[in-house]
Amino acid sequence: MRQLGIAAALAFGLSGSASADTIGIVVVGGNRAPIASAIAGAAGTGHRLVDDAAIEARIAIMGGAVPAARLEAFRRVRDEIEEAWRAYLRVQAELAASRLASARTDAETIVALPGGELLYADASLRLGAVLAHLGRAAEAQASLALALALDPDRPITLAEFSPDVVSAVDAARAQKRASRQVRIASEPAGAILLVDGKELGRAPLTAELALGQHVVVARLPLYEARGQAVAVDEATQQLAIELERDPAWRRLGEGPVIGLAETAAQELVDAIERYADLDEVLLAADSEQSGGPALLVQRCAGLPARCTAIVEIGYADRSGLPAAAREAWQAARAGELRYQPSLFADARVGGKPIDQGCKVCRNPFVWAGVGAVVVIGTIVAIAVASASRPPPIVGVDPGQF
Repeated sequence: MRQLGIAAALAFGLSGSASADTIGIVVVGGNRAPIASAIAGAAGTGHRLVDDAAIEARIAIMGGAVPAARLEAFRRVRDEIEEAWRAYLRVQAELAASRLASARTDAETIVALPGGELLYADASLRLGAVLAHLGRAAEAQASLALALALDPDRPITLAEFSPDVVSAVDAARAQKRASRQVRIASEPAGAILLVDGKELGRAPLTAELALGQHVVVARLPLYEARGQAVAVDEATQQLAIELERDPAWRRLGEGPVIGLAETAAQELVDAIERYADLDEVLLAADSEQSGGPALLVQRCAGLPARCTAIVEIGYADRSGLPAAAREAWQAARAGELRYQPSLFADARVGGKPIDQGCKVCRNPFVWAGVGAVVVIGTIVAIAVASASRPPPIVGVDPGQF
């Protein structure tokens, strides 16, 4: 099962490639280069740092990267196939056929991923072998033909399979199948279509398809790639495949912008962490306060990401940015991860001076009103108290005059 080994290595490689201190820096607003440089200097050399994690993640997703968590499906399907094949070798053919059919259905969810069609082909090949053993010749030939279409170069030898399986595969390979023209559409239109691993062009299009089983894959930027198993018979005239928007594509395309709401900020930070293969994301921005410039920092980790409270460190001038970055770094590292990403929409981000004092408290009219209320309240209190007690007797010592 050479293909399965490659897929498993890929899955485990991506899921374990990040070190315990792999940190991406995301600067919101202007002054990106000096802020990223100051934070990188504060973090030191004990970490793998990504200076612009948003761009790193964007490049990765455009290059076809897949989150490590999703690649775990490769391992699960591989285990299903191996368990089913062991059942077949124990002469439990009916059980093996049921489990291989289930494994192939599960493989459909990842057939659009790199290497997914090879895993699907392996499940289909072994299912065809078991069905042939059970005497279900038509189903076996359909399953074997699909496996050969998806992975035509796979060797089928006696070193791996019994003579009856090799014979069944040879018969499927030699079979001539009728075909018909089928129109294939995608929703939305324009997706790149692959049928049985071969690229045909952009949807909608018309293709000559052999009667039997096929796997159609559609890929379109900003949408999740999707694979779909279909059966073509003499009545089939058209096929359609619907795509769902990929929030990671959209958020990474927009990038870290000021004013991003919490839900959008959560999607963005999660996408950055997944596709840039990070353990932590450090959000940073500068702000002009009434007392001078300040550095704002928020540390996020986990999926979904949870973050510290926003750390604000003021400094006298731009020469003090490295020292402020060191202090902010230490505070963020010690902070508890309890909140959603909120730095994007923080009122202090964007360079506008914000007076943190109480403007209402300095209003003379408010203070005059408060004073009047206090005086009136005191008089009322005295009057109430006087009404409930005899009037006091006040004595004056003549010696004091």
